[in-house]
Amino acid sequence: MSASDLASLDPEMAKRLVEAGTTDLLVGIPSYNCAHTIGYVLHQVARGLAKYFPDRRSLILVSDGGSQDGTREVVEAVRLDGVSRFFTRYVGLSGKGSATRAILEAASSLDVEAVAMFDSDLRSIAPEWCKIVLEAASRDADLVTPHYVRHKFDGTITNNLCYPFTRGVYGLRVRQPIGGDFGFSKSLVTKLLESSLWNSTYVRRFGIDIFITHTAIASGLKIMEALLGSKVHEAKDPGAELTAMFTQVVGSMFTCAKEYEKYWRQVLRSKPVPLLEYPFSHPGPEPVKVDSLRLYSGFRETLSDRRALLGKVLEEDLLRTLTELSSSQKMQMSPEVWAKTVYSFTCAFARQTEEENRNELLISLRGLWLGKTYSFLLQTKDMTDEEANRLIEQEASVFEEQKPFLLSHYGE
Repeated sequence: MSASDLASLDPEMAKRLVEAGTTDLLVGIPSYNCAHTIGYVLHQVARGLAKYFPDRRSLILVSDGGSQDGTREVVEAVRLDGVSRFFTRYVGLSGKGSATRAILEAASSLDVEAVAMFDSDLRSIAPEWCKIVLEAASRDADLVTPHYVRHKFDGTITNNLCYPFTRGVYGLRVRQPIGGDFGFSKSLVTKLLESSLWNSTYVRRFGIDIFITHTAIASGLKIMEALLGSKVHEAKDPGAELTAMFTQVVGSMFTCAKEYEKYWRQVLRSKPVPLLEYPFSHPGPEPVKVDSLRLYSGFRETLSDRRALLGKVLEEDLLRTLTELSSSQKMQMSPEVWAKTVYSFTCAFARQTEEENRNELLISLRGLWLGKTYSFLLQTKDMTDEEANRLIEQEASVFEEQKPFLLSHYGE
């Protein structure tokens, strides 16, 4: 690969990478205004590379979206025990997906054996993360996804949507399909860079993680999970701060479903993913505070303000059930109702060709997801994290049971 092929990398950085020649291992860190956390992430990554891969040529690449808070200064100032680091401003549409593409292009240029990618806001990353992820991506797996110990109210898009959808549609129980802390083989790097889905604005932004996971599954590549302990990071209140993330993640998920329809139509049931474990100490998950009334209000407003659109997407009895649920603050949304709701929007998204119309669908589904999240909060408020996780598994199995609903309606 020549410097001219590295479309998402700054031209000067592309030239430097081509001149650098080959590297064995690459750790990429997408970043944006994370000066308060990225120093710790870099330090832990460097410790892991120095401790577990002392004889390998390693490089850390920070792919930044134009930070204005001193992120670059922190990256260039922190001491990294002799591990090389580059900082670059990626080229193109602003978003995590564009940052990730620059990392993948760098990996291809350097002809690396394996890539690890870690989020820049982590406060629980340990050197062992490098060991378990990079060793597996070098030898045993094409994609290594994270498996975290999380608070029951953390990861609400994952727990109530992306995980059950991945399990039900693609047939793999990848517990954190949008976890963000991944390992890639050389084969997966090539497969991802060849994808036509980079044209999607969803993929170029927060939809990158689900695109990576679903592309690896649909390509028949080997996937493993790595037990990474707790994920302590900048958690968000789902009712207040996740609108853009939701639409980009779910937009990417539905875009992938359309692209990979031929694959998932043949999948009948799910199977677990091999779990990699390495003993190391880690903190417990931090509690996540959620404004439950904001969730409930958002659910009710969606059913009221978007009723015309919902009437076109949902079958009459399903919309009636959701409306009845919204009349009580003690509502409990069944997994069957939720699975059919999600699958109905999956079908409606596939029928739309205009991005504006697709975004209206995604915003409407987000409002219903607020209701599902509210219901989950009520149901699990007195449960332990482990008990809540068992409930998530039970509800995800319902997405498998309801897959015939999707199969019978998709493409209509």
